Amino acid sequence: MLMTVHHRKAKTLSFLSECFRQVDVLTSDDRYSFTFYLNDDGSTDGLSVDVADQFPQVKLIKTPGNKYWCGGLRAVWAEAAKNEFDYYIWLDYDLELRENAFAVLLDNSAFLRDKAIVVGSVTDSKGKLIYGGRTRYGKLIEPDPVIPVACSIMNGNLVLIPKSVFDTLGLMDERYLQYLWDYDYGIRAVKANVTRVIAPGVLATCERHEELPLWRNPKYSLIQRYGAISRPKGMPFKQYFLYQRRNLGFFNALIQFLQLNFKVIFPKRW
Repeated sequence: MLMTVHHRKAKTLSFLSECFRQVDVLTSDDRYSFTFYLNDDGSTDGLSVDVADQFPQVKLIKTPGNKYWCGGLRAVWAEAAKNEFDYYIWLDYDLELRENAFAVLLDNSAFLRDKAIVVGSVTDSKGKLIYGGRTRYGKLIEPDPVIPVACSIMNGNLVLIPKSVFDTLGLMDERYLQYLWDYDYGIRAVKANVTRVIAPGVLATCERHEELPLWRNPKYSLIQRYGAISRPKGMPFKQYFLYQRRNLGFFNALIQFLQLNFKVIFPKRW
């Protein structure tokens, strides 16, 4: 189990409690064993202290607060990979897990002989799909209630990576910080002919974040918008172009790059 966290102590502790509740069920017959790895990326709210106190079995590492989602998860994955586990599960502490979420991921991985990326679907509180498996062009794919469904790319909120896939693809690309790293991992899987599937049903819910990014907000000046898009939590141009080139090729990536600039210059919802 792999997590990276920056603040949000109460939410993280609650999420860990639910994770361990589900793990206790899965380990009761000795079929599975689990190790949690959590990276605290520069939290100042006492998160590491409370995690160590309440969940001493969690393997805790710390980074200085400049790793963001991709860098933090990459750091903790690299540490976990030293032990050559059979599976690695990416987790977003913002999730409210459904019953048996981990069991569904593991059962579907076993069904596919542990050779496929297995993605968990996430809805908001109203039941609208917000994270999960996607087409190559980013459209979300509804999960089937019974059988796994093929996808191309995925959000990294709830994903199982078996060892065979890790041995093929390795860690996520270190050039990404906050966004696109999970999509990129999917594209690398496509090119390596690694199977990608969406697990049956909805496995979690999550609060919906609909705040308009500063770089898309016409209330701010052009200079402010370009400054915002260049920050790690914006959409840095180098990372965006890297992803689009890997996904669509150089010429189409150039078109996408120009379109992104157009959206900064003429901001609006789209």
